[in-house]
Amino acid sequence: MLITKIENVLAPLQLAKVRAAVTSSSFIDGRVSGGSLESKHNLEMTPSEDHYIEVLNIIETAVRENAEFNMTAFPRYLTRPIISRYDVGMFYKDHVDMPVMGFMSQSRAAGKSFSALGHNYVRSDLSMTLFLNDPSTYDGGELSFEGSLEPLRIKLNAGSAIVYPTGSWHRVRPVTRGSRLAAIFWIQSMFPAEAHRQAVCDARRLYEALKEKEPDSTNAALAEASFFNLCRLFASV
Repeated sequence: MLITKIENVLAPLQLAKVRAAVTSSSFIDGRVSGGSLESKHNLEMTPSEDHYIEVLNIIETAVRENAEFNMTAFPRYLTRPIISRYDVGMFYKDHVDMPVMGFMSQSRAAGKSFSALGHNYVRSDLSMTLFLNDPSTYDGGELSFEGSLEPLRIKLNAGSAIVYPTGSWHRVRPVTRGSRLAAIFWIQSMFPAEAHRQAVCDARRLYEALKEKEPDSTNAALAEASFFNLCRLFASV
């Protein structure tokens, strides 16, 4: 399973503006985006909030301009973020997210969406959790992958993000102190198959390492050509 940590997606000033907007906003039951009473207990920022557009603009701009994100996820489409909050006692049990965002949503199932069929659908190849508050301000709340021999529990510094395959089983462990704030995205990648995405990522890293060490060498030129041609071979655009 290819899991990538991306540090400092949000700069300190961007992070301060986002937190100020989020903490002064209203939240609704997180089950509006999926989950059941037994499996999920959290809150989500109301999309109709005036502050949501402010938060959306800051976060989306930062994510779209982040080179490491672009060259790791290779985004074709990106959902708008859900701003989630987990207070004490809140959790999200083991789950796999929906395969196509916008197709199996509760609003569509309830007959509230009348857009053209297929409009705004995003196949969820990858998920990204962007942490919005410092880990010292809350206990618990780790993003946890329990399927491996050694469970992986992730809790990053504010402004940093984790990108992982949406089809992997994951959970948010119960918060025992404070509140956990995060922005959640789903990404349709140009490389839907994880093995292809891994190969392209490895080729890119090799090319960048050789370019830095020996920029005018034959090896660097060959690595660049291999990276480009793997992209060409596997890209779905």
